[in-house]
Amino acid sequence: MSKILFVTVGGSHQPIITSIQSLKPDRTIFICSGGSRGSISQVMGQDKPCEDRRGAEVIDRLPNIPTQLQLRNYDPDTDIVLLDNPDDLSVAYQRISAKVQDIQRTALNSEFLADYTGGTKTMSVALATIALDYQMTLHITTATRINLQKVERGERVRRTAVTGLMVQRLLEQELPRFLGQYNYPAAIAELESLLRDTEIVDTTIIEAYLNFAQGLDLWDRFDHTEAWGYLEPFLNNADLRQLLLFLKRVMGSRQAIAAAVDDKFKAEGSIKGHGYEIVQDLLLNAERRALQERYDDAVARLYRALELLEQVRLWREYEIKTGDLDLNKLPEDLRPQYEVRRSERTGKIQISLAQSYELLQSFPDDPLGQLYSRYKEKLKDKQSFRNYSILAHGMNPVTAAQYQDFYAVVGQFMEEALGTLLAGSKFKRVQFPQSIRLSS
Repeated sequence: MSKILFVTVGGSHQPIITSIQSLKPDRTIFICSGGSRGSISQVMGQDKPCEDRRGAEVIDRLPNIPTQLQLRNYDPDTDIVLLDNPDDLSVAYQRISAKVQDIQRTALNSEFLADYTGGTKTMSVALATIALDYQMTLHITTATRINLQKVERGERVRRTAVTGLMVQRLLEQELPRFLGQYNYPAAIAELESLLRDTEIVDTTIIEAYLNFAQGLDLWDRFDHTEAWGYLEPFLNNADLRQLLLFLKRVMGSRQAIAAAVDDKFKAEGSIKGHGYEIVQDLLLNAERRALQERYDDAVARLYRALELLEQVRLWREYEIKTGDLDLNKLPEDLRPQYEVRRSERTGKIQISLAQSYELLQSFPDDPLGQLYSRYKEKLKDKQSFRNYSILAHGMNPVTAAQYQDFYAVVGQFMEEALGTLLAGSKFKRVQFPQSIRLSS
């Protein structure tokens, strides 16, 4: 594996010489300041631009750094990052990081090193920050100082300990941003990278956050059983207990409806709630997709929640399966009109979303059927809109305004329906946290 060293260059050539001799890179990228008094002279100057000094006295003059080291692979056209203003942090970060990215695209199997000893404080800060961002091994060339001007002869290159900084940075800055966006794949990728590429003595807290993120990611993809396997250890966390109890009720709700929707789901240790938790789970999922501005996904989930609501209601109250209607469960006077819908191929009677709600209307005391009577025309209009979505039968992406218009009808109906059906229930739905602090 080849080694590529990025090094900041200041007014003294000696730390750079020591760094390159010690680290033995296959290629060195010099980060220099420009101008007549810039450090570029240490790398590009003619004759003998490098000076050895004792205080103000010049005791020796030497060729530029590449010449002194006889760098065979050095190319001044590609191996210098020149900063016109070495005190502009934004420009320094932008130019150095652009060079890192450019080389990383072609040097796929290379190890990237950084030495931030030389140059201005701004140049050092920029390179050190980039080293953390791009997972470069960070070094500093130092020795016992006898003044504040520079590192004297006899310096040594040592690797900078950044593990604690990287852990703190991820947990306190990056992870909260991912959780706030419900972006669990990104959180998982960063946490796994930290565990894989960083020497950490105690990984307990990192693994705790990783298990938590993996659990929520699985739950977000409706893999409830696997999600519980990751999340169960957090039951003792007071801030998460209600969320995890809600997951157990979701699992119980899903298992209760499984036979009606041909779902083979089974959950050991699930707990019983009001029975509509699986519908609430879909609504919360749609809410997360909308926050991410994934409006097509949000509409698809809202529509499925609308369908699932009637499926749960018909099964719980009347033992009716919408995918295989049992006429014996219907009032006798309704049976003839549903018999004619029996499929000659499968022998089953299957009814659509609208037909399912209309069936609920046939039960005069059913509150969901009564509510549907008031929303019927508006819901049919939104069903037509949904059908033209790219995630249904059309090719039209859903805009933010269209989603809000869709939610104003479907979402309102769902909230009013659940409010009516669950009046007096002590069980509440719980959205995923957008921030959390775990302990080791």
